[in-house]
Amino acid sequence: MPELLDTLQQQLAALPETRRWVVALSGGLDSSLLLFLLQRLAPSQPVVALHIDHQLQADSVLWAEHCRQQCERLSIPFNLMRVSPGSASEASARKARYSAFVSFLQRGDCLLLAQHGDDQAETLLLRLLRGSGVAGLAAMPLSRPLGQGMLLRPLLQQPRDRLERAALEAGLEPVEDPSNASPRYDRNFLRLTVLPALKQRWPGLLSRWSETAALMSEASELLTERAQEDMTQCEKRGGISLAHLKVLSLARQRNLLHVWVSEQSGHRLGRAQLLQLEKDLLHARSDAQPVFRLPDHQLRRHQGVLYLLPDPLPLIEEGERNLVVGESIQLPLGCLQWQPARRGLQVGQPLTLQFRQGGERLRPAGRGGSVSLKQLLQEAGLPPWLRSCQPLLVSEGEIIAVPGITLCEAASSEGGLLPIWSGFGLS
Repeated sequence: MPELLDTLQQQLAALPETRRWVVALSGGLDSSLLLFLLQRLAPSQPVVALHIDHQLQADSVLWAEHCRQQCERLSIPFNLMRVSPGSASEASARKARYSAFVSFLQRGDCLLLAQHGDDQAETLLLRLLRGSGVAGLAAMPLSRPLGQGMLLRPLLQQPRDRLERAALEAGLEPVEDPSNASPRYDRNFLRLTVLPALKQRWPGLLSRWSETAALMSEASELLTERAQEDMTQCEKRGGISLAHLKVLSLARQRNLLHVWVSEQSGHRLGRAQLLQLEKDLLHARSDAQPVFRLPDHQLRRHQGVLYLLPDPLPLIEEGERNLVVGESIQLPLGCLQWQPARRGLQVGQPLTLQFRQGGERLRPAGRGGSVSLKQLLQEAGLPPWLRSCQPLLVSEGEIIAVPGITLCEAASSEGGLLPIWSGFGLS
């Protein structure tokens, strides 16, 4: 118990900006012990407990009441959130649980999860069996941002048997989810059948696998840094230049695409998906218009640039919106922003924002005549499936700027601001 208290104290001290500690309390042994240790430490910041009722078990109401009584005995505020997972699967329950965490956390909060060394070993083995790459084999991080706050796993280096001894010493009476005894769940099968045999044969397994996860985490960071460096050379018109991409080695191409898609959409592409993406988009005929779809996202190619877009593409509402120069606006795709320029629009000038309707003409600065908007967008290389989303800035019924592409003759003045279509603009 003293060793656990000292370790916990050190981990909390490493986050001095924290305003409130939120203990994720399931009522099981691990989280009950973590709550007890927090109460013993009595940190200067407030401590609260959060119980998520997944409503998947008949006794879930009784577990919530057990947690409430536990908090009452420790004089720790208790919070209950009920969620409705899409199914009884582990993945659905986890998704619903983390959505609840994010909605509960306030700025400056730190969510404390009671996952321990055995949990980390299970995660590493499970991901290995599923064919995960370097990022997956980093397993669970000790800490990471979550919503408006942070997530910390202060017991991640502790073996389960040490926590069991400490819970016995503290006289805790945790509840046990009966589904934890069912080997039909992959994680339970590993916990109940595989890991005990491995630990008996290799007693130092937990510490060695913890080191492996740490090494994989560092390797993942290096790969991400490499991909971000490569992206600075490959970014073009809000997408990835295929010509620049193909200069890289095959491994760096795949690493860049993996990180780029993950950062932009939250989807982590598996190796099979990466190979399919290469076949469908990178190696398709030059005149083809292939589409590679992910949940809620799609990848398209146009004039040698790879784009990652929402799926389906947003519908553009008819109508206009009033604004003034310097006012940023969130658009159906990307955002209208401004940057200082040698020649631009006068700050505070009233404008109207609208989208393409068809048949528009304008007089781009320096062109010496009028041109159709359709021709201008084609010349700028804007993909046809993005042209309806192109914002237009209008004054007194005349187009005076096409953000990210051009200013018009009547609009340009010394100094001022240049409109940019951030995310999908052509700067």
